[in-house]
Amino acid sequence: MIRRLNPLIGLGVLTVILHAALLFILIPQVSGRVTALYSQDRFADGYDQLATNLVQGNGYRFYPDTARTLLREPGYPIFLAGLLLLFGSSFAAVKVANMCLALATAWLMTRLAGRISNRRMLLIAPPLLFLFHPATLIAESRGSVEILFTFLVVLFLLALYTAMERNTWFYYALTGAVLGLAVLVRSTPMLFPFFLLGYLLLFERQRIPALHICRNVTVMIIAMVAVLSPWIVRNYALTGRFVPTASVLGISAHAGEYICTHRSEDRPWALLDREAAQERSKLALKLGYRFEDGYYYQSFYSTDDELNFSGYLARRVFAEYERNPLLCAKCMGLNLFNFWFTGKSWVATAMNVVVQLPYLVLAFIGAVLCLKSGRFTAIGPLLLFILYVMAVHVPILAQARYSMPLIPLLSILASFALAAMRAKSINSVSATATLDAGDRACSQAPVASLVGRGMEK
Repeated sequence: MIRRLNPLIGLGVLTVILHAALLFILIPQVSGRVTALYSQDRFADGYDQLATNLVQGNGYRFYPDTARTLLREPGYPIFLAGLLLLFGSSFAAVKVANMCLALATAWLMTRLAGRISNRRMLLIAPPLLFLFHPATLIAESRGSVEILFTFLVVLFLLALYTAMERNTWFYYALTGAVLGLAVLVRSTPMLFPFFLLGYLLLFERQRIPALHICRNVTVMIIAMVAVLSPWIVRNYALTGRFVPTASVLGISAHAGEYICTHRSEDRPWALLDREAAQERSKLALKLGYRFEDGYYYQSFYSTDDELNFSGYLARRVFAEYERNPLLCAKCMGLNLFNFWFTGKSWVATAMNVVVQLPYLVLAFIGAVLCLKSGRFTAIGPLLLFILYVMAVHVPILAQARYSMPLIPLLSILASFALAAMRAKSINSVSATATLDAGDRACSQAPVASLVGRGMEK
């Protein structure tokens, strides 16, 4: 057993050293050339402002004299405030924290992949694909939400697979608690339990009674809401309204519509996004709101004004889509591309295509191999989550950074294709055997016993 583990330990140590060298040596060397494409060695999206005001005792707001805000979920600013309290304003501490979270995510991926297959390559390849994906390294070099959210997404899916295996309400409660933490960082997965309910009723009713499925998902939702309750109570006390997450929907919808309708003017994404923010400032002034004009957000002097303006923007955009369904279809079609590839400039978008397309192709092949082998339930939750996250962003606003938390899931699916290709290369067999190799990769899956044995309890 020790002999078997030694190579894996050596590979792990080498991976950590190489990953740290790329993050702290190579990327800073080239950051001057790519800063225009990707923000690096700095904070993004105003999270540092929120964290700084928390540390200084000013409350959860962008500026000391503006109103308390609901524009950002509190998870990452609180995490960042903790780092500021412990290490001061050192950005190196943020990068080290990001690296630790990325490495923890990679370890969780080995556990998650182990729930799907026990082939050694399926345990080694996914973490490597994730850690050395350029988007992961860039996200680690920024003071933004992606790495923490990615960690919580993988932790949630691992908890979900465990809950499906144990099939008890307690593990579904733990899964819901982890989901609540993820929603506190980014609200994207909040409605996922409802899609999961449909998936389980459609594909797992032969193994689990429908009543048990409904009970388990209900427990998950209750646990999620319990974790969110301090934020919900705070928002209600502040505004008298039920706001379970951030109030950013209207801003995102307006940005998405503006970029879509002006994309034909051949200006880069970053410029269009900035112009959309300037138009929102003009609209807010026209409506008589008082605010501090930031680079992207308007920081209001009244929390009610913030909510009212976001609601106004959302109604305005959705009314336009209702009047012009073709525009809505066009924007959603563009967002399908934007979600995986679009960066701040045309050069960044081209680089994203070169890096991301192979992952998508391999992930698609890996999913097909598992489906052909009759192991859909082994990868069903992963596929469902990927499709769900896409579905959330496509109608509103999408860009490549929003797909970054899905890289671990793509890496796991892509590894099935790589395992099949490796088996074909080693055995020098026909192309048909590639499918057989993919079948074996999926068939050697503890999750097969998970859905065939654990769910029958």
